[in-house]
Amino acid sequence: MNVLEAVGVAKSFAAGGLHVDAVRGIDLVVRQGEMLAIVGPSGSGKSTLLGILGGIDTPTAGRVLLEGTDLATLGDNQRTLLRRRRIGFVFQAFNLVPTLTAAENVALPLELDGVAEADAHRRAVESLALVDLAQRQEHLPAMLSGGEQQRVAVARALAIGPALLLADEPTGNLDSLGSLQVIRLLRDLVDQQGQTVVVVTHDMQVASEADRLIRMRDGRIDTRPAAAAAIEIPAWTP
Repeated sequence: MNVLEAVGVAKSFAAGGLHVDAVRGIDLVVRQGEMLAIVGPSGSGKSTLLGILGGIDTPTAGRVLLEGTDLATLGDNQRTLLRRRRIGFVFQAFNLVPTLTAAENVALPLELDGVAEADAHRRAVESLALVDLAQRQEHLPAMLSGGEQQRVAVARALAIGPALLLADEPTGNLDSLGSLQVIRLLRDLVDQQGQTVVVVTHDMQVASEADRLIRMRDGRIDTRPAAAAAIEIPAWTP
């Protein structure tokens, strides 16, 4: 089953009086229970593409289908609800509320969506257990390492039971140990939970764990052989 499909997706905008083609005719399919990595140099359009795939931004041309639903056919409110209930987001910044515990941070989006407090807390604890942080559920973000904070952010994304988990540079703010924890977590979610994951990354250790890898260059998918399409990505060290 295809969870996500992009057909001819393009995105253009004006910047400083110039016309910019950030994404140029992308076609891709993401199958259920796979991990897809999107890599490429800065400015290649990968984060712009991820925002379009997640319904945060709308394409200038083309279509994005999530579980068969064309996002372009939805109004703003419908697209917001779909994003809130079917797509989990993880970003480079952890975006945790510093005055809330780990469990409260995970439960917050559920409560904002109308889930009863007790049910939201139960689902938050279950999600924290998936990322091996059930024992840290009462800790504030300042009491957690960077890797643990990012795992709380992953738990928050998982609490809604998403069809698709989108991660934008999830190891970008982490040291090598935290990065390794998040890498292993994403791979385990795919292998053990059947979660579908799309990750944008500069970290080739993350990319190497994916089932498939797409390279982007100048807003397009780079179809050249890997050796010819070599990308300047900082080396990962354990």
